[in-house]
Amino acid sequence: MGDQDWVAPAEAIRRGLRAGGVDLVVYLPESVLAPAMAAIEDDQAITTLVCTREDEGIAIAAGAALAGRTPAVLMESSGLGLSGLILARTLIHHVPLLVIASHSRVLGEAKPFHAATNVAGQGTLDGLGIPYLVVTASADLETWVEQAAVTVVGQRAVVGLLVPPHVMGGA
Repeated sequence: MGDQDWVAPAEAIRRGLRAGGVDLVVYLPESVLAPAMAAIEDDQAITTLVCTREDEGIAIAAGAALAGRTPAVLMESSGLGLSGLILARTLIHHVPLLVIASHSRVLGEAKPFHAATNVAGQGTLDGLGIPYLVVTASADLETWVEQAAVTVVGQRAVVGLLVPPHVMGGA
């Protein structure tokens, strides 16, 4: 797999965020979404912050949302398992927040060591009643990211998008 395999999906995520009005992205570096993180870093219209833990990233983004920004958080799905308390707080306070996480429990997860990641991520979203979609094709990325951002702002809600490696061009 070459670097070019990641370009179109990464750009689709960046364009979807812009089209949805996202102006702040907080992320924790990880392998699957790394190309999207790089594309977003290069976009002067979106402020980016790197966090040290996923729950910290959600807290930063939530604070920014309460101050009038439109944030998104990018992370590996396992980080959702570390973030249950702060995600619960965002729900209770109707904080608009888009969470884009790698890995899911659907097709395309070739590595057995991602099993716990998959269970933690979707289990946390399910347990908190946070609506989410698993993106199954890169052709859908831009639209789904944009519409998720629109929903987050319009409904003052948390929404998740899970992106398996194959959607980003990886295995």
